[in-house]
Amino acid sequence: MFEGWENYYLMVGSSAGALIGLMFVVVTLTAGRDRDEVERGKHLYTSPIVWHLAVILTLSGAAAIPTMTVKFFAVSAAGLAVLGLAIGTRSAIGIAHNPGAPESMTFDAFWYGVAPAVVYLGLGGAAFGLLAGQPWGTTAIAVDLMALLLVSIHAEWDLVTYLAPIAGRRPDDQDR
Repeated sequence: MFEGWENYYLMVGSSAGALIGLMFVVVTLTAGRDRDEVERGKHLYTSPIVWHLAVILTLSGAAAIPTMTVKFFAVSAAGLAVLGLAIGTRSAIGIAHNPGAPESMTFDAFWYGVAPAVVYLGLGGAAFGLLAGQPWGTTAIAVDLMALLLVSIHAEWDLVTYLAPIAGRRPDDQDR
């Protein structure tokens, strides 16, 4: 189905899989934090990142299946796009209504909610283009998955740089 794209999907899917593994490390950085704060962060920040990466991994794997039909792939991509759009919207609204750090609310709402939602809109459009037999559909799917990977990398990096300094403090450290 995606002849000539095998290496691309291998690279993108493998990257997403590795980054899902790194999210387990990120979650360990929340040890010792307030449970309510961790739960809020899980719903608005960490779980959506894992979802985005899982979508990339799933669609990259599906693109490599020799017997995958264009119709099944396109419908699957469209369904994942609708769910991803809902998750991005939920994150943006949740962060805007209850910012953990009010000074970074706009930044967080954009990168954790709006940007992924926009990519999912593109993925949905690409899925319909693919379903309609448009020649640009294959390339658009690839571009959207790369965009989702880059948005996820940015979000994961932002999350790590926020959590790591706090996790690295010893209990006897004072705010300096």
